[in-house]
This record gives sequence, C-alpha cells and structure tokens, in this order.
Amino acid sequence: MASRYYLICNVNGGSEHKIWRIKVRVIRLWRSSYFKDNNNKPMIELVVLDEQGGRIQCTVKSIHVYLFGNSINEANVYMLENLSVALNSGKYKPTMHEFRMFFKRETRVTLVEDSPIPLYGFSFVPFVEILNETKDDRRLVDVLGVVTGKGNLIEFKKEGKPCNYVVIELENIEGGLKLRCTLWEDYAFMFLKHLEDHPSESYVVVLQFAKMKNFKGSVGVSNTTYNSKLFINANIPEIEDFQMRLKSSDSQQGIQFSQLSDHASLTLEEEFLERGVYKSIADLKEVTQNSVFVTIGTVKDIESEYNWCYRACKKCSLGLKLDGSMFYCKKCVTHYSTFVTRYSIQLRVVDETDSASFILFDKEASNFLKIPTYELRTSYIAKGGDKNRHPEEIDSFKDKKFLFKVQVKIQDMESIVPYVISISRLCFEDNIIASFEKKYQIEEVALIQDNSELLSQFTESSDLLKDNLSVSCDNGVDTPSLLLPTGKTASNMDSSVIKVLDVDLAEY
Repeated sequence: MASRYYLICNVNGGSEHKIWRIKVRVIRLWRSSYFKDNNNKPMIELVVLDEQGGRIQCTVKSIHVYLFGNSINEANVYMLENLSVALNSGKYKPTMHEFRMFFKRETRVTLVEDSPIPLYGFSFVPFVEILNETKDDRRLVDVLGVVTGKGNLIEFKKEGKPCNYVVIELENIEGGLKLRCTLWEDYAFMFLKHLEDHPSESYVVVLQFAKMKNFKGSVGVSNTTYNSKLFINANIPEIEDFQMRLKSSDSQQGIQFSQLSDHASLTLEEEFLERGVYKSIADLKEVTQNSVFVTIGTVKDIESEYNWCYRACKKCSLGLKLDGSMFYCKKCVTHYSTFVTRYSIQLRVVDETDSASFILFDKEASNFLKIPTYELRTSYIAKGGDKNRHPEEIDSFKDKKFLFKVQVKIQDMESIVPYVISISRLCFEDNIIASFEKKYQIEEVALIQDNSELLSQFTESSDLLKDNLSVSCDNGVDTPSLLLPTGKTASNMDSSVIKVLDVDLAEY
C-alpha cells in the first residue's frame, strides 16, 4: 500500500505536532547565506513541486547541511517527511505559498523513482500582468518569449567590483507585448555564448524565478543571483510548443532581432561618471573581445574618404544594397523601392595616448548637429555639394572635446585592423567633461598640428586610405554603415584606419 502524503496546497501552520509528509520534485536547488562572514556555512534552499503543480520553498539550515547536503539533488523526486512550517517572508519569494518548510534533524528523505511529477513546473506570468505593475514585486516569476532585441554587454564597477549585464527584449505571441529582461553576470555570458555557438532564426527564452524591477518607470525582469534558471531554445515542451505557435502565427514575418540602445534610461552623469568603464584610446585598440567602454578625446578631423551618410532600411536601419532599380536589405530579406538617409560620420579622435577612427551614427549625430540627415542631405544637394566631400555643418565636430561611449567590435584578430570602434553615446556638456577629467586625472594635452606625432600618423593613414579603399557609393553598401570611394581596396590598410565590415544599425 502506497504511503499517504499531503499536497503542497494543504500545507499550513496548524498543529505543532503534525508530521508533514510530501512527495515532491526538486526543481531548483541553491546555496546561500544571509551573513557576510565567510566562515558561516551556507544554507541549502530548495523549490519543490508536487503532482498537482503546487510549489513551496524548503530550507536546510547550515547546522543541518552535513545531514542532507549529499542526499538531495536537483531534478530528483523525494518523499520528505517530518518538516517544520513557517511563514514565507523572504525578500524574494520563489513561490506564492503563504508558508515555507524547514528540514529538521529528524527529517527523513527517501528517493522516489519513476514519478509523473513534471520536470520543471513552470508557472508563466503574462507580460501584461508584469507591465501593469507600478512597483517592485517581491515574488519571483517565470517568463517565456522570443528574443526581438539585444543590447551590448555592459561592464562597470560597483563598490570597486566589476559587474556585467546585457539587456534583451522578449515578445509574446498573442498580445505582441514586449518585456525588458536584464541578464546579469553568468546569465549574460551564457546567453551571449549561446548566440555565438548556435546561430538561429529565432531564440525562444524561458527565465524561471525572475524578479520584477521598476527602473525609472519601466517594469521589466532580471535574474537573481542564485534562484533563476535560463533556458534558450531548449528541447523542453514549453519552448517547443512556443516555437510551433510562433511558426504558425502571423507575427513570424514581423519579428526582427534588433540592437537595443544601452542608454535609454541613464542620464549622462550615470552613463559616464558612474556606470562606464574608462579606457584611453591606446587601451581601446588593445581590446581583444567585443566590449563597451567610455573614453574622452578631441575630434581633429572628419574623414571625408568615407561618405557621411548611407541608404538605410526603413524597418531595421541596416544599409541597403542597390539591386537593379530596387534596394535590397539582407537582414529583412526584402527589396524596397525607397530608403531613408542616415548619418555615418567617421571622426578622427585623439587623446594623450593615441588616435583612432570612431564611427558616429544617426541618433547621436542628429542630437549634436540639430538637423536630421535628410534635411542636411537635401540642402547639400541643392547647393551643388561635392559628393566626395561633406557639408560644412559637419565640421562643427572639429577641434571639440567629447566624452564617448563606444562599442569595440572585433572583426578578425588576424587582420591588420581587427576592430571597429563605433559611438553609441556622445556627451558635449562641459561640466560633465570636467568632472570626468577630474575623476580620471586626465591632463590637458596640447595638440599642435605641425608637431603632433598622432596627427602625423593620421595624415599618413589618410594618404594610404585614398589608395586602398573600396565599395562604391553608387553601388550601395551591403554590410554597411559607410559609403566608400569607388575602385579601391582595403587589403593593406594602416592599423590606425578602421574598416567597417558588418555593423547592425538598428539602435541608431
């Protein structure tokens, strides 16, 4: 005769002498400590699931870890007998049960084979419910969606310790709602590695035990340090069902994987003085992996060897390639009869350590110039402007000092120019620049054109550039953020000249 046991929904704070027996699967197990003392042994925390989908948190206190630490494993099913019951009052609640359970010295643990209890026990919360929250919610939730956007990996320091995160955007199917999801530390690296190792048309994600956060009026979710589990295109029924519904839905054609802006919610002070990791231009050129940093420098020239604007897809902002009388977008896999014009200005920037080419795109260029690309282009053409030069308005960047948030994108470590440096945010407020210089003890460096070694390098690079660049403005651009002169090649370009190979412009 099978042993009798209670369902989780019946667990309560009743009689002190009641012996609770539950049959459950461990769907999450982690170790944590409420104390900063490294000598204090961590507790074991469990979230367990029963056959009717009930979930409750269980805790093995540090004094009992030696009894149960080696006998409980995630994913296994156990009969747990003789546990105590207390109120569920933790900072973040992985279950909505009123109570939680604690192991005692007298608790018995028995492994159960061949149980029908589900393996993961997801309890998905609709996006609309999360987005309607007006404050932080202490419950942990499960979310499921297809990735429609991704930001860059952000690196900064908090209390002297390095921190990393990446923001992704999830979309459901039926409602078309989008949810901001922040992945921290190992979760961020896990996600980025999956994208690199497993190219796919779409990425369906489950984040289990995510916390809800209201950041400057925008509600989203993020992983916790210990509780959360991340699934990406995993072979589990929930993701496979979502992928089937995605393929059969009308939204499949409209889902685009776009680049998210990294600074949508940050002030300039937060971006450059609090969150950003500073590197000089010389240090930027030594980076060996895709990274985001902040730096400071003076624009000494506009590199007219590159065109200052490009033909962009109206939908995704990627550069278009002329194909007969139409314009082709390789990302949307679509031909268009029209396009929009966007800035792609190549700036020569110098500091006290080195010089480099930075690419400035539409959003930040428009913000500084105070004129949209199409208006400047129309005016320039009306004045009979030379297509091999740029409008005089763009010269307003010259000899001006800026703070730059830049993305260093590695293209090919074996090439002469292994990287592209593109600007994702620009600061030209004098008080913030002064605070930045004070914080990093950056001294003013005289940049005299006749004697500057850096500018001499720039001149040599420009001469070489005129003999070595390719991709015609008339032929359009494929990967393209830049329009280059006709009939040149970039095979022997100097290392101080940047070649753009494949830049996704959706964030600009």
